[in-house]
Amino acid sequence: MEQILCCYCGDFFPPSPRHKRQVYCMKPRCQRVRKAAWQREKMQTDPDYRVNQKLSQKQWAKANPDYWRQYRKRNPKKAERNRILQSIRNRRARAPQLIAKMDTLKFNNFKILGQFWLIPVIAKMDALKVNIFTTSSLYP
Repeated sequence: MEQILCCYCGDFFPPSPRHKRQVYCMKPRCQRVRKAAWQREKMQTDPDYRVNQKLSQKQWAKANPDYWRQYRKRNPKKAERNRILQSIRNRRARAPQLIAKMDTLKFNNFKILGQFWLIPVIAKMDALKVNIFTTSSLYP
C-alpha cells in the first residue's frame, strides 16, 4: 500500500486499511489536532453535542471549585498576561460604534478628490458612482 501525506505534520505514513479516509498520521500530536478539529466541527453542527458539552463543563466546574484559583497561583505569568489581554478585550467591547454624523464634516478641510462608489449599507439601493472635484472659491 502506498504512503500518504499527513495533513498536519507533512510526513508520509502508511494508512490503516480499516480507515479509508485517513489523513492524519498516528503521532500523538497529529491525533490531538485531528480530535480538536473534529470537536470544533461537531460543536458548530450538532446542537445536542453542544448542550452536553456545556453541561459536562458545568458539572466539572462544580466538582473542582478551586481549580482556577490554584492554577493562577501556580502560573502567575499566564494569569498576568490574561489580565492584560482581558483589559484590552474590555476596551474594545466598550469602544463607540463608528457611525457617521452629518455635522462632523468640515467642508474647508475636504481634500479627497476622484471617483468613488457610494454603496448604501442600511437602505436597499443600487450603488451610485460620483465624481468629487474642486471648484473655485467664488461659489458659496
